[in-house]
Amino acid sequence: MSQRVYTIRRAFLIPLGVDALLLFCLFALSLSSPGSMTERLVFAIFFFPSLYLFLECLFRRVTVDERGIAVRRFWREKRVSWEEITHIGGLSLHKKVYLLLTTVKGFLIVSNAYGEFSDLAAEIVSHVDLTNVEEEVRLLAMRSPSGVAHIAMAWIAAVFMVGIILIKMMSLMV
Repeated sequence: MSQRVYTIRRAFLIPLGVDALLLFCLFALSLSSPGSMTERLVFAIFFFPSLYLFLECLFRRVTVDERGIAVRRFWREKRVSWEEITHIGGLSLHKKVYLLLTTVKGFLIVSNAYGEFSDLAAEIVSHVDLTNVEEEVRLLAMRSPSGVAHIAMAWIAAVFMVGIILIKMMSLMV
């Protein structure tokens, strides 16, 4: 019985982790330096959700085996067998692709943020009755856009935060 585990791409996890770390540095700098309460509040508002998003992406897994599919998130896991999947739909927005797996228990959403998304989509399609799969999903299984825009935006945010940290450090030295 083969089991495949798909995780969020490292190309996205690394800049997201760097962003969370830099936001922590900015938050810590605002606490340790004389500054306004508004500044501390703004950095806290950005830091805590980014930390949660990073942890959520870090622990997110899709496991596919002969029995079914399991989607694990930070605090929860949802498992469905192949027989419980009643429909597989696909949605493509710009470079972001989503698979919507409708089941008798609810639904699961899988995006192309996972590494080897084409293999994941092909594996899901191969285990489900083809009458329950939309034609667009079969095409997505053969070719899937990589979605590098989110990765680039995360790196750009990191560059801006490094600039803010440098400005704050220079103002502390004066």
